[in-house]
Amino acid sequence: MARPDAASFRAFSVALLLAAAWARSPDARADGSPPPAGVAETVSHFEYFVLANCSPCVRELYLVGTVSAPAMNSPAFAGVGRASAAGATTRPGEMRFEVLRAYPAGQESRQRFAMRVVLGVSAGAEATLYPLGSGLLDEEEIPVLADALSRWSNTSFGAPGDASLQMVDAEFHADSVRMGALRTGNESFAYVQVAQGDTARFGMKQVWELPAMYLPARDMTLLEQAVQKVQAKIRALRGR
Repeated sequence: MARPDAASFRAFSVALLLAAAWARSPDARADGSPPPAGVAETVSHFEYFVLANCSPCVRELYLVGTVSAPAMNSPAFAGVGRASAAGATTRPGEMRFEVLRAYPAGQESRQRFAMRVVLGVSAGAEATLYPLGSGLLDEEEIPVLADALSRWSNTSFGAPGDASLQMVDAEFHADSVRMGALRTGNESFAYVQVAQGDTARFGMKQVWELPAMYLPARDMTLLEQAVQKVQAKIRALRGR
């Protein structure tokens, strides 16, 4: 029996993915518009577009900026039985903010954009970075994230003087990116996380259940500025 060629196999694989999506929701569309809620739980709009509506496809990656994460004492999560209590020191690292652009070859007007955040921690004396993972955020979610970061930069969480308050976690999550403001005891942090496989339950995870990169709370503005640069880059690419 003849073996299928690579193009046929790729088309068959995409067909299987879309069939699974359509089985979950009869309203799934194949015209490049955002997938319905059931599909969006497992794949971003950008990924859906690339898989279903972008072949032959042109994909571009733009580095917008980086945010450095210093070595610092990690949060102490009371009552969770973890050894990451006060005094544990995180490794320094870096967060890369990138813009992804995709469009069918010869059809630039059908372009779609996403933000990618790549997390890496220092892995040795030569300042090499060990990758913790990367996450995607669809273009339409980026302004929502920027607004949340702006609010948290000037907000104090929790009831002052209430000794029973163990933790406050104000977070944004969408697709495979999560950023938030965290307060444990008298200490406050900013943090960034990316999904590790199960994006459908990503937003339900507690902070300590996923790898995270922490920043001092005052550096929340650095995350806000990085996301704003991503917005500006997308606007510039759309307008050229």
